[in-house]
Amino acid sequence: MDSYEKTLQLAFETHNRGQHADAEALCRKLLPGNPPDARLYFLLGMILHRLRRDIEAIEPLRQAASLSPKDAAIFNGLGCVFHSLKNYPRAVAYFQQAIALKPDQADLYYSLGNAGYAQGEIEQAAEAFRRAVALNPQDFVSWNNLGKTLRDLNRLEESLAAYRQSLSVKPDYPLAHYGYALALLASGNLVDGFREYEWRPQRIPRQFSQPRWQGEPLAGKTIFLHAEQGYGDAIQYARFIPALRERGARVILECRPEQKSLFTFSRCADVVIAYGEPIPACDYFTSLISVPGTLGVTLETIPNPVPYLAVPTGNEVISKNVKVGLAWAGNPGHNDDALRSLPLSALTLVLQVPGKQFYSLQVPVPKRDRELLASSTQLVDLGGTFKDFLDTASAVNQMDLIIAVDTAVAHLAGALGKPVWLLLQHASDWRWFPRYDETTPWYPTMRLFRQPKRGDWTPVMARVADELGRFKTG
Repeated sequence: MDSYEKTLQLAFETHNRGQHADAEALCRKLLPGNPPDARLYFLLGMILHRLRRDIEAIEPLRQAASLSPKDAAIFNGLGCVFHSLKNYPRAVAYFQQAIALKPDQADLYYSLGNAGYAQGEIEQAAEAFRRAVALNPQDFVSWNNLGKTLRDLNRLEESLAAYRQSLSVKPDYPLAHYGYALALLASGNLVDGFREYEWRPQRIPRQFSQPRWQGEPLAGKTIFLHAEQGYGDAIQYARFIPALRERGARVILECRPEQKSLFTFSRCADVVIAYGEPIPACDYFTSLISVPGTLGVTLETIPNPVPYLAVPTGNEVISKNVKVGLAWAGNPGHNDDALRSLPLSALTLVLQVPGKQFYSLQVPVPKRDRELLASSTQLVDLGGTFKDFLDTASAVNQMDLIIAVDTAVAHLAGALGKPVWLLLQHASDWRWFPRYDETTPWYPTMRLFRQPKRGDWTPVMARVADELGRFKTG
């Protein structure tokens, strides 16, 4: 073996050990004075990809492809680079080229499925993951991803089957347990779903000297419910606190600071503290989100008497027209926010309905919508005056109707017993069970308006505008 081959082999070995900077130096030492070599260009491109220098990686990988146009690994490498650059159409094209050269390689279909999913081509992604697991039934990650794509397509039974396959291969795979939980919950199997939901990745690990509550008798005991997940989740799950108090428990509720005044005024618990404040003495602890699972709640036993929150009177919003509160965007950090939220401009048809006075309850207002909101003559901005959720609740309580996407304002309106129209993406969050069309067991005054297909709000807005034209108070 000559010195070139020895150095190239050493570069591969160095790269495989994770010493990418050293491997790059070896590759660059070989570039001048040697004939073009697809192996060298391919290795350099993959090293740069690992070093997150994807723009630089494109050229050596393209040179490798021109020198060795039948090497599937090179096109797979180009696909990985363009996926990292979020150029999903190019990534898909390169993965497809790789598959054309090597159609029996499961990991190529896995990569194609991931790129297709990121591009929003969910059907194609599902088919790619199906091919991956057909070629390698032990690929628990592709089984998991297939479960996710099928759940996004509202094909829940198929989704559940895929998650079971993933867990049969790797029983301790957290993502599959979590995805399985969401599919079980969406299908209405709350008992098994909440049990699996304890695998949720966003669960906050909290350390306490007291034992975690797992259903023990609570008479004469104090239980601490710690904060977890978002504002809407806290509002939704607050309905379960009375069941603990009925068992004789003294309840300490922890919440986000912005919600402390609301939960305190509503007397949701014996003590309400904000996250970060000293925790009073208690006998047990658990997450508020874990309570319904421990209680064994089913679809039929979801407590939904409303209102279960309260607001002070005063600061009346006066209008001779029907008062409609709007919230069109959720937390931008949410995984599905691009699908569940919409731009203010999407509400144009709704804002044109005569005889209605519209109020913005949106907090915060997305940057893209601030200019339009400021210039709107149809929409009064109330959200800019809110200091906390008690202010929001007071405004919500004075509306005749709330129209909102899946965000905390919708939960707040439902908890206050106000008429609320919820605008839902096609594959909505599990809690809006697909088996229900327009109703929900969570809130008796809520009506659901579902997208007929992924990403298409146009028919939803047309229907809401039509229904709003006929909406009357009382």
